[in-house]
Amino acid sequence: MSELALQDFEARRRLAEYFKNESKRELEYAEKLRATSERSQNPVVKLIMDAVSQDSIKHSKIYETMASIIQGAGLIDQAESSAVLNDIESHIKMEKESIDELEKLKNDNMIKSDPALTFLIDMLLRDESFHHALLTQIYNAIIKNITLSEQEIWDAVWRDATYHGTPGG
Repeated sequence: MSELALQDFEARRRLAEYFKNESKRELEYAEKLRATSERSQNPVVKLIMDAVSQDSIKHSKIYETMASIIQGAGLIDQAESSAVLNDIESHIKMEKESIDELEKLKNDNMIKSDPALTFLIDMLLRDESFHHALLTQIYNAIIKNITLSEQEIWDAVWRDATYHGTPGG
């Protein structure tokens, strides 16, 4: 292994280790947040502590995923792309329906007159909008992956073909 390759390997190993440590730290923080939630009697405080705790769990999973990628795990293959595409499309529609319903609720006079309800509707709307954008982004990436894969197959079949599908060329 060359000196440069060894340095790259070591840098990747250190970064993966950093991500793993951050993952553990996020889980520990999530537990502290959960404990704060359990000590609180206020439903809004409990909700916020639980939501931030869940986000810390999500962050832990993101760090674990980054460590896996650094260590060479593939992102998505052709078979998985095809298998999940319809599911993701369905989830995108569901998120859009939730956004539309929340927009209607936000304009309801009872919601408008209650700051706590307004805050919670806005919180939901922000999350649902983020989910919709995230799912749309991964859906488009999968479509691109499938298209590129089909193009690569097409190129492999036809690029070096002598006759390109016609008698004698």
